Amino acid sequence: MKFDPSIYFVADPDACAGRDVVEVVMAAVAAGVTAVQYRDKSGELARVAANAAMLVEMVKPFGVPLLVNDYVDIAFAVGADGVHVGQGDGDVAEAWAKLGEDAIIGLTAFTKEQIAAVDPAVVDYIGTGPVYPTQTDKGKPVLGVDGFAELAALSPVPVVGIGGITPENAQPVLEAGAAGVAMMRSVSAADDVAAVVKSFSQLF
Repeated sequence: MKFDPSIYFVADPDACAGRDVVEVVMAAVAAGVTAVQYRDKSGELARVAANAAMLVEMVKPFGVPLLVNDYVDIAFAVGADGVHVGQGDGDVAEAWAKLGEDAIIGLTAFTKEQIAAVDPAVVDYIGTGPVYPTQTDKGKPVLGVDGFAELAALSPVPVVGIGGITPENAQPVLEAGAAGVAMMRSVSAADDVAAVVKSFSQLF
């Protein structure tokens, strides 16, 4: 499946303002997101597998790739289009070998050393951030647009900016070299999911 990372929605069931994650994802997909990552840090594998399986089937008619965060075995079992792994959360070469050469493999990389280690034969894109302050990765130093631009210029694969990105502050990230922007709460916690996604769409 073609991977367009321009409007990349990271869907976490615990960041949907009390709404069902599947309902939020479908509203976002219908409004025009170009990729979805299901991210669930609860550790409840039954919930991860059930939601991922449901999302794979429901998103498929829209032609939007569905990736699973970290859980390679679950991504394989439910027929996801790919997987996104963080530093230390798994081996990307093993994920690629298990999911097949058509799978989309994403990797979190936020230092020069991590980017230098990226193998473009295996990794399709990297996620780099946080670009702006964020509730999700409070422990990481904020890169800022200039820091993001410096890292993006070093990457051998497309770079997706993540961290505190909204329709109002996304343009500088794109101008800094991002192939796309990833967002979580700015979409999932929005009163009107579709309106926010359409605001992102207008940037492209």
